Amino acid sequence: TVSVLYWKSSIMAQAVKKSVRRTKGTPFIGEAHFARGKKIAALKAKIGKVSRDRSAPRLYMKATLAGYKRGLYGQNKNVALVRIEMVNTRSDAEWYNGKRIAYVYHGYKAKRCVRWSKAPARRSNTRALWGRVTKPHGGAGLVRAKFPKTIPA
Repeated sequence: TVSVLYWKSSIMAQAVKKSVRRTKGTPFIGEAHFARGKKIAALKAKIGKVSRDRSAPRLYMKATLAGYKRGLYGQNKNVALVRIEMVNTRSDAEWYNGKRIAYVYHGYKAKRCVRWSKAPARRSNTRALWGRVTKPHGGAGLVRAKFPKTIPA
């Protein structure tokens, strides 16, 4: 594993000059940001296809719950702070304004659904709460998402 880490760091060192990294105001370039830049460069060059693990493109982005909007003494659990994968800057995060967001979780029991008795294959303990991305939060690519109910986290 040490050789793999050294290999990644040597590639990143070649791609970004030292003087560019030290300029004030430029965002931190991590591994995810580097991979995204590599894909964009491949698409612009149009030399070959961008390799994907699946046949169809994924029409959603994975994200993690980073916390809640809060003040000094309390937090508002209806407004969640969400970190979206491969989004590292405020300008990237602004693209998601108004987009729908789903918090997917698993309950203990399968809840009743449409055609409960006729289609038992539809029964599931997986549930989702739907909300909307309202605005970016900070300069590192986090977004604020508003949900109708509090998130069970």
